[in-house]
Amino acid sequence: MNMKTLLGTAAGLMVATGAYAADLPGEAAPAAVDYVKVCDAYGAGFFYIPGTETCLDISGRVRARVVYESEGDADLVRFKTDGRIQFDARTASDLGTVRSFFETDLGGTDGGDITLGDAFIQVGYLTVGKFGDIANGGSFYGDADVIWSLFDRGGSGAQILVDNLGGGFYVGAGIHGAEANSVIWETGSQAEYTAAAAVGINGQSWGSFDLSAVYVAVDGNDADTWGVKATADLKLIDKLTARLSAAYEDGGFPGDDSMAGIAGALKYQATDALAVYAGVGATFWDDADEVVTAQIGADYSFTPDLILTAEGNYTTDGGINTPADDSWSAMLKLTRNW
Repeated sequence: MNMKTLLGTAAGLMVATGAYAADLPGEAAPAAVDYVKVCDAYGAGFFYIPGTETCLDISGRVRARVVYESEGDADLVRFKTDGRIQFDARTASDLGTVRSFFETDLGGTDGGDITLGDAFIQVGYLTVGKFGDIANGGSFYGDADVIWSLFDRGGSGAQILVDNLGGGFYVGAGIHGAEANSVIWETGSQAEYTAAAAVGINGQSWGSFDLSAVYVAVDGNDADTWGVKATADLKLIDKLTARLSAAYEDGGFPGDDSMAGIAGALKYQATDALAVYAGVGATFWDDADEVVTAQIGADYSFTPDLILTAEGNYTTDGGINTPADDSWSAMLKLTRNW
């Protein structure tokens, strides 16, 4: 018997011995490993929670900003840091997809404030919990925005959104309390709530459009307000998009004035990494001069999830403050999404 044959025989005996030993009585079998499986039913990022039929997506962001602000005789430079984490769990059922979602924001100048963002349960057309109302939506592409005051609200309540009407059409309505006050009615008091409704179309070759309305009931002082807003997102030419919006509000800041506002913004995707944007908006009050807001900025993506933003904003006073002072700001921001 030569050396090669001897080594082969020895190796065969070792394998056979090991296999026999693994089957000896009383030897514990290895525990089965429950591997995490990808769930592709709801898009990228979802995975099955081991041992369940629930799909979970965990996402978030971290933003670091340095901001210069000038208003009248006051100038300042500040650092801002904030983070966000989001959990989105979905399960198929006889009622349709059952979804639960919540996000936690960590903000403040030094990142020390922890607040609950949206937190809701969604079954079919119905959403209950804490959410921004259906009339929400920005007018600019950048960090700062033209905010029509009635259309920047959220709170705990209920909302119905029907989005399978065909052709991209949808319709919805909801009611919720104010952020700082969840009581919408109390014996001996007037109602205090926000009701909103919207109808629109999306997913079109030319873009999307929505029309929304808001009614805010305020306890006492006959200070109820209402408003309507229209927003269109348009695909103009290759790599160039536009966002146009117009709003009317009856009552509200700075008193019981009525207000009309218009805004327009453009965004151009110059390269795969670089996008530039600009916008201008104006509000017109009964008892004050118009307020004009202008913005210009750029986003540069080092990777799809790491984005550097440079932005400048300018706002005229319009006689709302005394003494009247225009203001402007500049910002440099780094955002990491995951």
